[in-house]
Amino acid sequence: MKKILGTTLVAMALASGAMANSGYIKGEVFNSTAQLDNKPSTTGFEVGFGGDGHFESTGNFLFGGAVNYGYQNYTFSSGTTNDMSTIGGELHLGWTFIDDLDVFGIVGYYGTTMDYTFSDGSTDTLTGGGIRYGAGVDYTIWKHLSVGVDYTTTKYNMTSANTNTNLGDVSFNNFGGNIKFRF
Repeated sequence: MKKILGTTLVAMALASGAMANSGYIKGEVFNSTAQLDNKPSTTGFEVGFGGDGHFESTGNFLFGGAVNYGYQNYTFSSGTTNDMSTIGGELHLGWTFIDDLDVFGIVGYYGTTMDYTFSDGSTDTLTGGGIRYGAGVDYTIWKHLSVGVDYTTTKYNMTSANTNTNLGDVSFNNFGGNIKFRF
């Protein structure tokens, strides 16, 4: 995880120093669906900072990265609740169309902690990490403001803190909208 975050920070520094655009602070609201038997879904929130832009010699080629923190809460039909927080880094690679429309792929690594409270009052904490991939679109509506949407899938390999048992992979699909304040 430290290597991925370090790589992302280096990519962000390169993006802001060698390209036409620079950094941003992002706020996002997304719908998250867990790929479990009953496919529970919820609204989540993510904040982050990143940098992206265009290499001058390649025209519209987009390269960048971001570090993000997210939170969401699931309530299952059984009464069990899950407070889930994530942190991770991602790289962006894409193309700019019509000067202000960025279309890019997303790949990164995220870690998560899930605090479960079961209907009988017992608790468990699950931790895991995994690859996030997806695609995004940003539209710059003003020099220092852009809006965007993205769709990502993250597959976490989960371990129970109470029993130290590997529980296998759980995937989450997120579709969200964001606002980026650029500087």
